[in-house]
Amino acid sequence: METNPNIDRFPFYAETFLADSKGRMRPSNICSCMLNFAYRHAATRGFGATSSLGWVIARMGVHIERVPHEGEKLYIDTWIKNLYHGFTDRCVRMVDEKGNEVVSMITTFAMIDLKTRSAVDLNGDIGVAMSGCLLPDEPLALRRVPSINRTPVEEVTFQRRPHYSDIDVNGHMNSIRYIDHILDALPIEYMNTHDITDINIAYMQEGSATELLSYGIKEIAPDHYLAQVTKENGIVSSRFEFRFK
Repeated sequence: METNPNIDRFPFYAETFLADSKGRMRPSNICSCMLNFAYRHAATRGFGATSSLGWVIARMGVHIERVPHEGEKLYIDTWIKNLYHGFTDRCVRMVDEKGNEVVSMITTFAMIDLKTRSAVDLNGDIGVAMSGCLLPDEPLALRRVPSINRTPVEEVTFQRRPHYSDIDVNGHMNSIRYIDHILDALPIEYMNTHDITDINIAYMQEGSATELLSYGIKEIAPDHYLAQVTKENGIVSSRFEFRFK
């Protein structure tokens, strides 16, 4: 299957260690693998993270047409959709050997200065490199980053301090580990009999490596869940929306 030269395609194999007890790729592993290839695309195109600059996720939308299974050979495509106001929208799709789209993802990223934690102006050299890779009209099941349901989740389901396996290279809560924490709070019988179809996330503030985080989860309709994570100071750091079938 031919792709546009501004799209990087990576072969991918759903290894056993990425799967759950039913042989399905875990949602967090789907997201992590797709983001890893997005970072590789950025690095090879001249706008990857450096020792002083890093990409941080502000929004993420994922639609899972069907959950990939253990042992399946797939391909991951990634490209840049938009560049605006210091942010960029990146598309990632996972396809099977027949070219069918299995998972689609759109993420909104900002580049920050790792020392000051302030946003970097993307009108400079990085923006120039990115502008040459824009593909706003490449087809994808998700046409834009979905708007997240902002209904407050006031009741605390559980509290948790970040552990060793939660911390990323920047010394903060890994953005994908929240997914594991929230899904672990759902009954395992439910997770074993339902497939996740949509994940929608808004990240507002990073979680520190030592801060006690409060997780609230509620079902607002059949197989439709909202969750939010609140920091010790009472500020909501991130919101989540999950749909299952």
